[in-house]
Amino acid sequence: MKDFDKRAAVTRVMDFIKKNDNFSIFYHLDSDGITSAVILSTALEKMGKRVYSFRVTNYEDFEKGIDLSYFSDNIILCDMQPSKSFMDRFNNRKLCVIDHHELIDNDNIVYINPKMWGDMTYTPCSLLTYRLFEDFIPELDWVAAIGVAGDSGGKENGDFVRKVAKRNVVQLKNDEYLFDNDFGLASIMIGSMTLQYGRIGAEEAVGIIKSTPSLKDLIENQRLVSASASAKKELLSLREHFEQKKELYDDLVYFFEANPLKKRYSSSLITPLSLEKEYYGKVIVFMTRINSKTTRVNIRANGVNIKLPEVLKEIFKEINGNGGGHNMAAAAAIRPTDTEKFKRLFLEESKKNISKN
Repeated sequence: MKDFDKRAAVTRVMDFIKKNDNFSIFYHLDSDGITSAVILSTALEKMGKRVYSFRVTNYEDFEKGIDLSYFSDNIILCDMQPSKSFMDRFNNRKLCVIDHHELIDNDNIVYINPKMWGDMTYTPCSLLTYRLFEDFIPELDWVAAIGVAGDSGGKENGDFVRKVAKRNVVQLKNDEYLFDNDFGLASIMIGSMTLQYGRIGAEEAVGIIKSTPSLKDLIENQRLVSASASAKKELLSLREHFEQKKELYDDLVYFFEANPLKKRYSSSLITPLSLEKEYYGKVIVFMTRINSKTTRVNIRANGVNIKLPEVLKEIFKEINGNGGGHNMAAAAAIRPTDTEKFKRLFLEESKKNISKN
């Protein structure tokens, strides 16, 4: 990575947008990715640019071929840490990546990530995108705050959340991550669309947010209310299963093998769990078998002094797999036959990483 200058990185993104048109936006299917797509697409429109298409994306797409014939030549990835093999599929396209995960080393794309200039503050992509385009969409601060809440970013971005809460008359409570409020509620409701309807639900959520003038109106949207109510029932069922089947190792790591039929719900349950008093300060690992070749791993470590990407990097020296993320939240894909070995290695490497930090 040659460009570690913030101003230069911002300039490259703006030049990319000014020189091109007809953008396709790829975004992660969680509330941070969805709100990032809303902020980005609205800003592009305010700048007189056209959004040709959207593509909600999950990490499993990194291992699949994507038919690019449905997308324009100018592609922007939001809230994604793409592998080199994934980016190679865009060789004949102009690519821009707006992200906040671990740095990728690729000088052939337009790329912006706060870590490029040494800013290690946990900055969700929605907030990064909002700060990039704030001059064009200042009224969407509440959308960015939803993404921040949904991605456990309230603790490190409290000044921003409090400022937006004051402007939008949102009552904050005393929880450490500033999640127990209308921003957090909205993030849950947006996530419920993905839980209930998959990719189509994420796409619909983007449209709902773009057409909604305020946080209050979004929370009262009956489509979101209905999806949230249905998702809540499923999450309660998965929560009961977790309490029955969870395994605690060395008073540090909870392992849980989730029901494959409920795979959509794993991420939405593990995040609030990690913030609860009983589980705060522990590492929670959900393992969900997707098919005969892949087990998906979701990890949360709120209140733990650990660097999950480093832990995964060491594990993948011993077994085949891929993954990444943040210090507090990460995801991976492994072979089902490596499940027990992964658990053993994860526990060993986690204990080493904590002592090192």
